[in-house]
Amino acid sequence: MKHSIPPDMLKPAPNPFSFVAEKDGFHLDHSIRKNTFNMKQNHSHDSYEIYYMRAGERYYFIKDRSYHVKKGDLVLIQPNVLHKTMEANSPHHERILINFKDYFMEPMYRSILEDLFEVFEEGPILHPDARELIMVESIVEKMLREQRQIQYGTEGYIRLLLGELLLMIYRHVQHSDSRGKTSEHPTTLHRKVSDIVKYINEHFREPMSLKELSGHFHISPYYLCRIYKEVTGFGVIEYVNSLRVQEAQKLLKSTRMSVTGITEQVGFDSSTHFGRIFKSACGMSPLQYRKWAGK
Repeated sequence: MKHSIPPDMLKPAPNPFSFVAEKDGFHLDHSIRKNTFNMKQNHSHDSYEIYYMRAGERYYFIKDRSYHVKKGDLVLIQPNVLHKTMEANSPHHERILINFKDYFMEPMYRSILEDLFEVFEEGPILHPDARELIMVESIVEKMLREQRQIQYGTEGYIRLLLGELLLMIYRHVQHSDSRGKTSEHPTTLHRKVSDIVKYINEHFREPMSLKELSGHFHISPYYLCRIYKEVTGFGVIEYVNSLRVQEAQKLLKSTRMSVTGITEQVGFDSSTHFGRIFKSACGMSPLQYRKWAGK
């Protein structure tokens, strides 16, 4: 598991506006890929994410299960939720990615902000109709154009466009017949792995070995590792460590608990092992992270 430093900040982009905007809580990225591409790293961040599949298809692992995301779909990710995309049938795809923090929208949308952010509790996969897709295309094209051609009022206009997109999504959710319904798993294998991920999410703070986990689900360790990697893109131990490091980050930022106490709290068997995994993931020791976080 690898994060940039600081671990919960978005990666800077070369575009001068992107750098300023990311610092202020916004990032927009457009990508067209024709060759095989799978995210190599565990991925979570303290911003909201809107992922628009403009062309092609992908498997998208979010929190505890995978989704089959197709052309025209919108994916909504809440802050600090592990997620990862993988190839589905064909490597060719085009996607537009929007990351933003809640305070980015506050200057203009304080009155309706709370309602608009409720959309991230729905889904996470939405299927806009033809009319709504025209609106999505129009909004993201304007965002991309503003990012390419920086001029007076660009950042404010980006806020306006993001607010328009959130409002469109909110109205879609309010009028959708499928509101509150859970999407079908792509395959029965995905459903089985989802059960395993849910179990890990509930028990990662406890001692957990591959042997015990495979025994609980009555499958061999080799088969467990193979299907887990195939469906989620994560190794089993890699995923467990991701959750433990993420939990440790929260405790380091929000408490004065000792590193030894946090080691036990998040499920590691020794402070040395915890420190090695944490530094590999975050690029700094737990104490350095606490100092960086202001605790």
